[in-house]
Amino acid sequence: MTEDFILNYIPQRMRALGYEKYHLRYRDMIVEANDSLSIAAYNEVFFIIGDPPGIVVASDYGLYDSIDPPVENVHQHRGEILVSNPGNDKRRIKFLQVIIVN
Repeated sequence: MTEDFILNYIPQRMRALGYEKYHLRYRDMIVEANDSLSIAAYNEVFFIIGDPPGIVVASDYGLYDSIDPPVENVHQHRGEILVSNPGNDKRRIKFLQVIIVN
């Protein structure tokens, strides 16, 4: 997903989830080689910006896998999010985080 698409999509998606108030935050994360990050996002929605190579993201919403792509990659994540880098080099992933406030 492009950043422009995400920014245009967020208001519609938040209304569909029943929320009117939220804050946006950009997240730029580095995942070290053969490492993982865990994100607790129970009152938030994370959108992957672009198509980061060498990264796997799994959550309650589905799977994004740029290493062994499934039939469909999910760019929207919520709940317990696990960001993994199974490669030998550190990788970067950018998210647009929507923090729900109502």
